[in-house]
This record gives sequence, C-alpha cells and structure tokens, in this order.
Amino acid sequence: MNDRFKYKYSIDQCDFCDKRKGESFRKSRTKWIKWLYGEDPHSISQQIYTILWDYALFLVVNELRKIASEELEREVGFNGPVIRLFDAGFATTQAVAIRKIIEKPKKNPNLAVISLRRLLKDIEDNLDLMTRENYVCYDGLPYDYDLVRRKWLSSFPKNEKIGHSGSLPTYGPTAFPMSDRAHKNFDILAQVNPNKRSKNDLIKIEVFQHLESEIEKCENIKKYVDKFIAHAAAPETRTTLSDNAKRITLENLETCHKIIYEVASFISGQILWESNLGGLPVPQYDHMKNLDKKWSTTKNLKKTYRKWNEYKDKISKWDSTSLWPSNFKIDWKKKP
Repeated sequence: MNDRFKYKYSIDQCDFCDKRKGESFRKSRTKWIKWLYGEDPHSISQQIYTILWDYALFLVVNELRKIASEELEREVGFNGPVIRLFDAGFATTQAVAIRKIIEKPKKNPNLAVISLRRLLKDIEDNLDLMTRENYVCYDGLPYDYDLVRRKWLSSFPKNEKIGHSGSLPTYGPTAFPMSDRAHKNFDILAQVNPNKRSKNDLIKIEVFQHLESEIEKCENIKKYVDKFIAHAAAPETRTTLSDNAKRITLENLETCHKIIYEVASFISGQILWESNLGGLPVPQYDHMKNLDKKWSTTKNLKKTYRKWNEYKDKISKWDSTSLWPSNFKIDWKKKP
C-alpha cells in the first residue's frame, strides 16, 4: 500500500484529547488522500498529470509545425487534414478532461465522481473534523511542541562547552519542529493569533469559498463541452455564451491547468498537510523518439489511397431501405 495511505502511529499513540474525533478525521483524511493520489485512473492527480502531459506533447508537435512553416524544407511537412484531426482530438480531450476534474458532486451515490470540487466540498462538509488538534496530531506529532523542545534541551549536559551535532526527528512524539510548523500553518488557515490558539480552532470557511471561486474561472470550458462536444446545442441555446465559452485556445487551457494544479496542491499541501503534486511527470523513456521520421514511404503511401477508397465504397453501399420494420408491406400492388 502507498505510504501516503498509512499512518505510522496508532490512535492511542497520538496526542488526541478526543480520540474518537481524531479517528474520524484520520479515516476521512485517508479517503481524501486516496481521491488525490490513489492508483485509480480517475484519481485527481492522475487526471491532472494526464492533461499536463498531453498538453506538453501538443506543444512539442505544435512547435515542429511552426518551424516547418517558417523554415521550409523539402523533406518536412504536415498533412493538413491529419493535423486538423490532431488539433480537434487534442482540444476535445483537454476540454472534456477539465470538465471532469471540476465537476460538482452528485447527490445520487450511483453518480458519484472523483473531482476537485467533490474533494473540496467533502472536506468543507466535514469541517468540524478539521480542528487544530487533529491537524497537528493526526500521526504522532505532539500538540505542545514547546514542552517537547524544552525536554529535548534539558537532555544535554549543563555547562558543557562542547557543541553537539545531529538531526532532529521529522515525525513522531519528539518531532517538535514539525509540530511547530503545523501550528503556524494552521494559524493562517484558521486566522488565529498564535497567542490565542485553541485545540478546537477550525479552518475558516473563506478558504474553501476562495478555492471554489478559483475553480469557477474554468466554467467557460465546461460550458463549451456542454454546448459543442457533449451536446449538439441548438443555436438559440448558445446566444448568451461569452466569447471564451465558444472556443478553445491554448491560453484558456493553460489558465485552467494552472488553476486546477494550484487548487489541488493547496488542498494537499496546506489543508491536508501532505506533499504537493510534484509537477510534470518525468518520462521513463525517450518520448521524442521517431519525431524525426516521416510517416510513410512513397511506395506505402499508395496503400493509403486504397484504404480510403475501400471505406468510401463501403459507405456507398449503405442502404437506408433496410431500416423498414420487418412486418411492413413494401410492395403495394394496385387492384385492377
């Protein structure tokens, strides 16, 4: 199992006053982390990595196309109809992917989705679990880091002039620096003065409202998918669309990529106190291989005409008269 989904310390080893609430928080947090980083192909990180990877590959091909148009070479060229298909497929998959990842949660459990908005809403709906105590102590960190720090300092011999070197623990009951960091981050989330901290402090609802307002900036992509991809919307239903909702541009896509990536990273890194997404996936092979090769030889190109004509002939033989119901009388003859 992924280490993200396991806790190093049991509930009894955690510095909780309310252990039942702490256990509920840990279970919910595990669910949220799985939505973010699970191995399911629809996990949020997998969805984000896919759109970023595909976008980066498109930029590579688009750059080659640009160079070919500016620096004419006999052996380099792009087939117009094929590139149109490439562009259309890219725009469609990107738009649909963005729409999926910003989809709102469904009330019907049979229609449940894994999306950024569902994750955000589920955390917000369980805001009572997001206490300072749970945030800091969910996996063994001490709540009172200053007490632990003083105990650590008192362990050194007094009046000793020889210095000490070593490393401080990063997890567990003695990891006071990490507890200090968690408290300081929660101060910002809860908008609480460090001198007035309470174990029952909660994350401000404004944090979730702001993140939702950021996601809302991607709604034009959703509208485009609804009107032009998922549905063949009638002209009268498109009259109120903004210009940005009537087209897909690289700028629009990249803007949504940035918003989605940053919101997911904020939820992971700041709200769930987990690591961030980690950027563009690192290829495990030469992903530029064969880009310097042409698609076909002159000899094999003749076969493509044959394949085109085969499909054209197949379509010409399609006959709508075969769709008459089997019990219909087709040949009506007049009585003399």
